[in-house]
This record gives sequence, C-alpha cells and structure tokens, in this order.
Amino acid sequence: MLGQSRYALSTLLAFGMTGAFLPTAPAHAEPLSFSADFAVELENDYTFDADDPAAELNDFFATIEGALALEVAPGSGVYATLVLEPIDDPVDDRFLEDHGLYAEELYVAHDFGAAAVKLGKFNPAFGVAWDAAPGIYGVDFAEDYELTERVGLGLDIPLGGAGEHQLSLAAFFADTSFLSDSVIESRGQLDRSDGGASNTESPESASAELSGSLGEAAYNLGLRHQKRGRGDAGDETGVVLGLSRPLALGGAEVTVLGELAWFENFDGGPDEAVYGTLGLEADIAGPAVLSAVYAVRDAENADTDHLATVTADFELAEGLTLGAGYRYGREGGGDSHTLGALLVYEFGI
Repeated sequence: MLGQSRYALSTLLAFGMTGAFLPTAPAHAEPLSFSADFAVELENDYTFDADDPAAELNDFFATIEGALALEVAPGSGVYATLVLEPIDDPVDDRFLEDHGLYAEELYVAHDFGAAAVKLGKFNPAFGVAWDAAPGIYGVDFAEDYELTERVGLGLDIPLGGAGEHQLSLAAFFADTSFLSDSVIESRGQLDRSDGGASNTESPESASAELSGSLGEAAYNLGLRHQKRGRGDAGDETGVVLGLSRPLALGGAEVTVLGELAWFENFDGGPDEAVYGTLGLEADIAGPAVLSAVYAVRDAENADTDHLATVTADFELAEGLTLGAGYRYGREGGGDSHTLGALLVYEFGI
C-alpha cells in the first residue's frame, strides 16, 4: 500500500497539478497560440557484412517526431513531444514494421524572465552529442546516455557575462505511468520492478548542466546523479564535457565537435563506462555537406566498442534533405559494415 500511495502522489505532483501550474492569461492578453514542428524521416539501413551473420539484414523504417506547443505567452504553456518509431530492434529484413507512438515529453512551463520552470515529463539536459553529432550514424553511441522520459521539475536559468550561458537544473524519476507505454505497437509500460537508474517513483535523481557560447565556440558541462532502481548495483554518477567550433580550412567551413562522458555504475549497473565522440562537418561547394564521426564506448569488464561513420547530405528543397552514409562498428567483439540512406522533411505549423 505504501508503494501504491507513493506512486499516486508522484503522479499527482507531475501531472495532476499541471492546471494549477499553468498561468492564467489576463483578460486583455492575446488568445492562446498553437504551434507544431514536425520532422519526418525515412531511413534504410543495409548491413551487408558482419561477423554475426544474423546482423546482416535490411531495415527500412520511419521516424516521425512532433513538437507541439499551446502557449499563453512565449515560453509559457503546455508542451508535448510525440514520437513514432520502431520500438524493437530488427531480427530479420524489415519494411515499415514494429512502429509505436508514444509521448516522449508532456509538461507545462512558465518563463519568469529570470528563469524558466517546467513541470511534468521532459528530457533533462545532459550532453549534446546524442543529437548534435553529424551524419546518419554519428549519434549511435552517445544516445546511450541521453536522458529522456523523466518526470519531475526543471529549471533553466540564463546567466550574464561574456557570451550566452544557461544553467539547467532538474530533479526527476523515470516515467512509470501509462505514458511510458506506446500505441499501435506496445513497448510495455515501465514498472518499478524493472529496475534501472532513476526508476524510483519519486524525484531522488538530479542533473545540472552549464551550456553556452563564447564567440563562435560552444560548450556544455554536465553532472548527473541517478538513484538506483530495484536490483541495481549502485547509484549512477555521470560527468560530461563537450566543445564545438567552426573553423575555416582550405576555403571550406569545418565544424569540429567533441564530447567526453564518464559514468560510475552506468544505468545502475556494476561497471564504469567512458564515451567519447569526435565529429567533423564540412560545408563544401554546392548543396552537399560532408561529415565524419569517430566514437568509442569503453565499459568495464567488456570489449571496447568503436564506431566510424561518413555521410554526405544534400539539400533537395527547403526543409527536405537526403543523406547517404557508411557505418563501421566494432561492438561486442564483432565487426559490422552498413550502408544507409536517410530522407528528412521538416515543416512547421
């Protein structure tokens, strides 16, 4: 009964109070405004050579992400991120199968000027390589440590001084509500018994990240502590540092991105883990953008994994791009080679 009461209280705090948290527009204010930004992706991955024959397959799938906002003022309102994507890894050739739709984020926010506050289900800030690493496959390793689908309270504080800087703070726990499941194809609702870092049904985990720019250089420095879940070996502690900067080389503009992350008891497990990502992206003559990424994943008591990718992206029209890339991976002691293509259309309402 205590666990059930605790879960009910946590759910109430995260979702039931959203109406009280959302500020009421004064009578003279502009009406509610709605906006939506969509990214529609069609991707084909063909693994043509692998040490594990079962990994040699063709996977054609879609990813659709919609960022929705209902605002009473800029930065104040109700926000949601909906995602449609495959919820299982392929086990054989696959064509537009196993797709599930779920709410990655659903929260209310208010911008007070000196700080912006959010309450509900959101993605706490920690690192950028899981999104910013260039190319079709550049994010593959860094996605392991992306913080997503947490329930709690977030605070974004703009800081003064030279350049632009922001401090992002969050207290959270993993979502175990019905929103952790998906429709169309079910991925299953997360349960407390599943364990995993921050799966505590109360906000016992926290993160802090300082990010910003100095001139043309951008940086991010983050810390996080995630309370262990049931059956886990220990609490997770993580540190991440990232830098990026555009450079002029041989008449082309080349953006260099690097990020390093270290974890103790990664995801509540017994081992330390280190991730490194180095990316290069070059705008060349014409509509093409060339990029390359090298990444490493070194977990204690496991083989070190390596990732090397190259990609060429072409802008076909406004909001429409086509990419073609190659991925080499050495994971779990085995090699694999993949060719891929990615068509992306981005638009807003």
